[in-house]
Amino acid sequence: MSIIKILVCGDVEGHFKALFSKVAVIQKKKGPFEYLFCVGNFFGDDNTEWKDVKAGRIKVPITTYILGPNKKEHHCYYPETSCDMAPDIVFLGKRGCLTGCSGLKIAYLSGIEQKESSNISFSKKDVTELTNSITDPIDILLTSPWPQGVTKYAKIPESSDPSETGSHLVAYLAKQLKPKYHFAGVSGIYYERLPYRNHQVLQEMSMHTTRFIGLAPVDNEDKLKWLYAFNITPFCSPSSKELSDTAGPVTECPYNIEEIESQFFYDMDASRDRKRSRNDDGNSSKKRQHNPVTEDKCWFCLANPDVEKQLLLSIGEHNYLTLAKGGLVKDHLLILPINHVQASIYLGEEEENELNCYKDALVKYFHDQRKDVVFFERSSASPHLQIQVVPISKSKSSDIKENILEFALKNGIELTELTKYALVKQLVPPKKAFFSIEIWVDKKKKGYFISLKESFHCSLEE
Repeated sequence: MSIIKILVCGDVEGHFKALFSKVAVIQKKKGPFEYLFCVGNFFGDDNTEWKDVKAGRIKVPITTYILGPNKKEHHCYYPETSCDMAPDIVFLGKRGCLTGCSGLKIAYLSGIEQKESSNISFSKKDVTELTNSITDPIDILLTSPWPQGVTKYAKIPESSDPSETGSHLVAYLAKQLKPKYHFAGVSGIYYERLPYRNHQVLQEMSMHTTRFIGLAPVDNEDKLKWLYAFNITPFCSPSSKELSDTAGPVTECPYNIEEIESQFFYDMDASRDRKRSRNDDGNSSKKRQHNPVTEDKCWFCLANPDVEKQLLLSIGEHNYLTLAKGGLVKDHLLILPINHVQASIYLGEEEENELNCYKDALVKYFHDQRKDVVFFERSSASPHLQIQVVPISKSKSSDIKENILEFALKNGIELTELTKYALVKQLVPPKKAFFSIEIWVDKKKKGYFISLKESFHCSLEE
């Protein structure tokens, strides 16, 4: 197999001497590296060193490929099309796919996202033309902006989350091309995400994972990582089995392709007009109105005088624990908020922390009873949050995760597995119904899944 050594750097911003001095040292100690790819802003506010690069006074130790400008003031440094800009520095161009002599394939998209394409921006037309032009598997994807939503299912950067203001179109591109590696800049921080799958578990054939890396600016004051070295085996070299093998933790793909397409690839106003149903008078039909359930009428609010207090087991500051009326199994319990809250995604920090304390205590309690626990929430079933607590005998819990996945597949429920870093609040759109389930075996969380389907037509009692 052909293993290639690659370097990628973040925003250079005119610090050419610092960049190439560092690269020269790494090339001498750990090389040889085949290429250096630069994402983000190659030029900056002070570009006085550029003339030394062009004249060869600042040596470029390896072939360097750069993306196009992201700012109007930098456009003057670039040619109109892809070409050599200085010794061993190559401008990739607006968009395309570069194939190395080893077969390595690098897709690239220059600029920032805007409605109309320009010298410093790309539009949905650029993205669709790029995806349509690529038929072979892509090893590396280079963009300047981050893809929007890339931190979903994964740990969020400690500073502000650039994926919240990232590009929907870059997310679409990454979802379509499924590269092994995706690099981006312009965020000002370093962030290496857990690898994500490019297939749905038990619903699609296994595929390789994608690693996203956001790089900080070159020679930044905060000493954040701006140069990334790695080895890669091109898609054209290994067998398909080797491509699908994954070591270490991975997450589901963070990009919702249907959501992106609906926002950027269709006329949503026209779509709504076509879907709007009409009655005989020609007027739009109205959705059935539901009267909200108030606290004094809610079966699960302690403020309701008719609440069945004989079932209560424990009352905390923000939540309480009760027996389930007509439970699925013996010792089926419920954890509920004292306040009238519809779903866990609306809980405050103190409420959520106490709820998790209840969960931890129940996991330990049932473990001592030689039982494991399943927690699940069905947000569309009630106006008041109910965390269902179902203990399962250890003699029957060894295959519980596999049985649940098999049951979900059989009944058409799309379960997305979450990592320990995932926040359900981050995943569920406002007012969206969801179903979540946690599986605990031997006091360890063995599985955590969520489904965003509007309704669930199968019974968990099966």
